[in-house]
Amino acid sequence: MSENKSSREGQLDLILRELVTKRKFSKLDFEGALQFFCETLAAALDAPRVGIWSLNDSADELVSRVLWDQQNTVELPPAVLTKDDASTYLKAVIEDIVVIINDATNDPRCVELSKEYLPSNNVSALLDCPIRTYGGLAGVICIEDVDQPRIWTSEEVNFALAVSGLVSLTIEHNERNIAEKAAHANEDRLKLYSDLATDWFWETNTEFRFERLHGSAAVDGQMPDDYVGRKIWDVPILSPLDGNWDTLKTRVAARKRIYDFVVSATDEMGNTYYAEIAGLPKLTSAGDFDGYWGTAKDVTKRVQRGLDLAASEQKYKSASRIAKLGSWIWDHSLDACTYCSPELAEIYGVSVEEYLERTETTEKDLQWFHPDDRARYKEVISKAAREEVGYEVTARIVRNDGSVRTLHENTEAVFDSAGAFVATAGVLQDITEQVELRSQLKTHEDRLKGIVDNIPGAIYRVKYDDTFTSVYRSEGYLNLFVDPKSPPSSVTSGEQLPGLDIRASDRERIDRILRQAVTLNQPYEMEYSIKRRDGSEKWVSDRGRPVVSADGAIELEGIMIDATEKHAAQEALAHGQRLESVGKLTGGMAHDFNNLLAVVLGNLELLRDELAVPNQIELIDAGIGAVHRGADLTKNMLAFARKSRLNLETLDLNDLAGKSKNWIGRTLPENIEVETSLLAGLWKTETDASSAESALLNLIINARDAMPNGGQLTIETSNVRIDDHYVESRYEDIDPGRYVMLAISDTGHGIPKESLGRIFEPFYTTKPPGSGSGLGLSMIVGFMKQSGGSVQVYSEVGIGTTFKLYFKALTDDTLNQDELPGALLPLPHGAARILVVEDEQGVRSVLKSTLAKAGYDIQTASSGDEALLIYEADPTFDLLLTDIVMPGVLQGTSLAKALREDHPQLRVIFMSGYASEATVHGNGLRPEDIRLMKPVARAELIKAIENVLG
Repeated sequence: MSENKSSREGQLDLILRELVTKRKFSKLDFEGALQFFCETLAAALDAPRVGIWSLNDSADELVSRVLWDQQNTVELPPAVLTKDDASTYLKAVIEDIVVIINDATNDPRCVELSKEYLPSNNVSALLDCPIRTYGGLAGVICIEDVDQPRIWTSEEVNFALAVSGLVSLTIEHNERNIAEKAAHANEDRLKLYSDLATDWFWETNTEFRFERLHGSAAVDGQMPDDYVGRKIWDVPILSPLDGNWDTLKTRVAARKRIYDFVVSATDEMGNTYYAEIAGLPKLTSAGDFDGYWGTAKDVTKRVQRGLDLAASEQKYKSASRIAKLGSWIWDHSLDACTYCSPELAEIYGVSVEEYLERTETTEKDLQWFHPDDRARYKEVISKAAREEVGYEVTARIVRNDGSVRTLHENTEAVFDSAGAFVATAGVLQDITEQVELRSQLKTHEDRLKGIVDNIPGAIYRVKYDDTFTSVYRSEGYLNLFVDPKSPPSSVTSGEQLPGLDIRASDRERIDRILRQAVTLNQPYEMEYSIKRRDGSEKWVSDRGRPVVSADGAIELEGIMIDATEKHAAQEALAHGQRLESVGKLTGGMAHDFNNLLAVVLGNLELLRDELAVPNQIELIDAGIGAVHRGADLTKNMLAFARKSRLNLETLDLNDLAGKSKNWIGRTLPENIEVETSLLAGLWKTETDASSAESALLNLIINARDAMPNGGQLTIETSNVRIDDHYVESRYEDIDPGRYVMLAISDTGHGIPKESLGRIFEPFYTTKPPGSGSGLGLSMIVGFMKQSGGSVQVYSEVGIGTTFKLYFKALTDDTLNQDELPGALLPLPHGAARILVVEDEQGVRSVLKSTLAKAGYDIQTASSGDEALLIYEADPTFDLLLTDIVMPGVLQGTSLAKALREDHPQLRVIFMSGYASEATVHGNGLRPEDIRLMKPVARAELIKAIENVLG
């Protein structure tokens, strides 16, 4: 009997050794490896049926992963055992380390299985070995015998336990691979060190032939000179450890670093020696490849020790080394660790001796553990000791170097022959990388979900069939494109969701695009309109590609973006371009017509000064009146083109603010709340109603842009006395007196202090490119200054902004009288030198004659380029009077800017057929510069010149 037992144990040991050393299962895929283990167990133990069962997270259900029928050599269909089917058996599986059932029919643990499972499968005996991973009990290997009861021997139990350990490692390896692939975090943590001690130093030429070797004679009798002129694979005595030179040749051919390459040599006595080769490419000073230099270290003892260790390791230690499992035994009578495997000591970062010294007592052992985990770990082991059972726990330790590692510990109770609890034996695994990997995976998943949930669209994957069966659709699919009232939680992965309501005219085009993409295996891109359940329409920008699923079916994956605003913007742009074209045409006509009127008016005024016949003077005055009426006509044209002059009238700003409600709703989105605070008894002011309304609209649009996420906009009016209130001005002080204040406030993002002082500069804007010209506030300042008022701004970042427009209040109901024609005003005489720049010859001649007659020293130029040359030759001019739009490189504003770089005190008056043209075509303006709109009456021109000259 003893001989048979020894023979049986030897057979099983040989099978296990072959499993561990040859590791055939590692060359198989995961499912194939599981079936391989089942077949091996069935053959080795002569068992008719072997199955690998997975335990679910709630530990109330076993599901077969593999069921192998040895007699018929086929894999059986999957099976399920629930708590309702076999509660007693499940309890035994969960609580016991090994479930040994010799007679299943009469064993109380199989009371429920006896009703259906055992008789239907003719099962008579069971041997269940646990499958445990770092996550806990993962399942069991169930070995079944049929027909007659069977006594399971200790050799068979030990063999099955060893195989279950390999299955556990295989499952953990598979789970780790899956996690690594999901996180895309496959990192190579191995590092090579070039400063290790070596026995030989060597150098080769570009053909990898040894040129120099430094070192003593090798133990195999070879001298360094024996290798000179040879390639390493041409040395007869040398052989690669793995039997193949190809790896080294490939790296040399690619001029890559050489490392971890071990060669062997056998001397005449048959002794084998080993050397580890390492090398790096040599480069010349010019960076060209010049061969290799490297080292060779005698690693005979290390390699031989590893080979001897691998040959002498017992089956359990082999499995532990492969899985890097540390094992230990804690003797409760001594309250000390009495055994520590090398793997365990390595995990703790110490030697076996140091580990045993530091675990002489429970309290000393607890010092390894992280302070935050120590109390919990102590409670777990104390409870297990009291109940005389094993335990399972995950906790962190702090090694001597300060690094923190996460360990998974699995133990079982050990009893002596008398049944007394004497020790706890356990294994542990360092799962730090797995924990970090799972954390990274969770972070990536959360980040991806955040991105998906916040895009203005939806990500999808659907089957390419008649109904586009849903594989996955993100929340935005329902909420944005189907039913805007659906809650986000209503979307479930894999749920069959309602289809899109696409116009029939678009369906044929979409089908054609998708069919072409699938046929040519290329991405697709399309836009189409849909109708949602609330009746609203949306435009969808759909981009994706065809993919092949695991079952070979064609699927479509892509992203749908809400393109409604894009289409609305395109329509608005087209509409705006049409209006802009009309405006340019109208403004251009008015500009040219003003130039003609300027010539006529100037010549009539000159002619009137030369005549004294009353009848002729009346005719000239009638002509001058007609010119003014023509100017009024161009004013109406420029009003359409938004280039009109001010038309003063008595105005109640409350009426202006009240009327704004008629159009403000079309300007602001629904998420902006509008409030008005209008003072009863508001004073009246005299201003241009159209310009005031434009200023109000401009400020409201700015407030809207400052509140992209919504907010509150307030329009307020009040009477202000300058003596009662302190008003801060951007450009000038406000004269004492009565003012009507119109304020526009928002709760937007505010204006930074560094920008607050520049917001009224022409062309300065804080908006992104394409979102604003930077002219709006500059035009408002010009309008308010021309009206005798001012603009004030108050802002705090994160709180909001208030713009206050101060209009001069009327002191009585008397309206200003029209001035007499400029020809009746006395003409001042001056001696200033003026450079007149005007491209229209007729206008230039009139200006020269008018100003020369007034006593000024005049020089003219027909373009900005000519004026620059004149001024550089003689910079003694007191004033530059220039048109804005002219041929050549330099326009009026750029001419002024160029001249002021060297002559910053130069005074400038701008003339144009456009009231705002100076702010459109260049940034050469200063707040004090005067801008005149042609045609300019002589008195108005002279007055402007005298004001500028002081």
